Amino acid sequence: MQADASKETSLEKIFTLPSGRNFTYVFNCGGETRYSQDPSVYAVRSTQLTTTLATYIAMKSPETALVEFGTGMVYKPPNSSTISAGGCAEAAQLKPWLKIAKAKLQAEEALEKLAREQSLKYVCLRLAHVYGEYDVGFLSRGLCLARVYQGLGKELKWLWTKELRINTVHVLDVCDAAWKAAEWCAKTPPTAVSTMAERAFNIVDTGDTRQDTLSTIVSKIFDIQTGFQGSFVSQFAKLNLDSVVDDVNEEILQPWADMLKQKGLDGGQGSPLTPFMEKELLKDHSLCINGKKARDVLRWKVQRDGLSEDGVREILASWERMRWWP
Repeated sequence: MQADASKETSLEKIFTLPSGRNFTYVFNCGGETRYSQDPSVYAVRSTQLTTTLATYIAMKSPETALVEFGTGMVYKPPNSSTISAGGCAEAAQLKPWLKIAKAKLQAEEALEKLAREQSLKYVCLRLAHVYGEYDVGFLSRGLCLARVYQGLGKELKWLWTKELRINTVHVLDVCDAAWKAAEWCAKTPPTAVSTMAERAFNIVDTGDTRQDTLSTIVSKIFDIQTGFQGSFVSQFAKLNLDSVVDDVNEEILQPWADMLKQKGLDGGQGSPLTPFMEKELLKDHSLCINGKKARDVLRWKVQRDGLSEDGVREILASWERMRWWP
């Protein structure tokens, strides 16, 4: 079945089963995933989707457990002491630093309100950067950028520092966490004083992925020199981010288009991959979250300890199978 769950008129059709039974678990994997969209886009495609879906469940199917996929970017960027202590825990100060994260937080707030007022059984998974086969998200841009610099024969230098955290989690570990969270949610109804932090779990691997983790992997796979811009260049970029992003995109987009054409990948629907850099993504904020609660409470076991060369090669191989990769 295909239907728009952000519209109330679709929900009766979605939730009406031939058996007459109700769903035990509902996993909300929907929502806008592109960065740098207008807030109104996220309001409709993310916040409204969650609110409409959750309201229906609370009213018509109260025994159903709702699993919401959120983001770890809802926290205030951590300082060095928080990072040293293992990253932001679920009760850390909330201050989302991307527009998509602001919409996810608004969705969580709506879920908390429904839990208190209508006993909605929900749980929110605050995810690190998810990667895996066929991924076209956060990591894909860095890999596309590396491919361009490989073709140009140039050194790839990253902004900010090698210590900047870009915590990760494999998609298969996310699936395992989601199922365990659903089981926990079904057995743990909210109370009148339930909080978002109590019903949230950070989902992150144990590798504490940093910029230099990705830089080292990229250097090995693409056989290019990689490094980091010095503090002077990074400070200049922070003050002039618009012009810096424009200059980088001007340098990389045409070579990328040429590579796709040379491999015959520019016809049809083309490739969803792009090295296009967006200002919103180039902030010197660490995504560093602590997954201890999920491991302790959900008994979730991380199978892939962290981002690895083999893991990145699996992603590249999946893109080649799809004819996305030049």
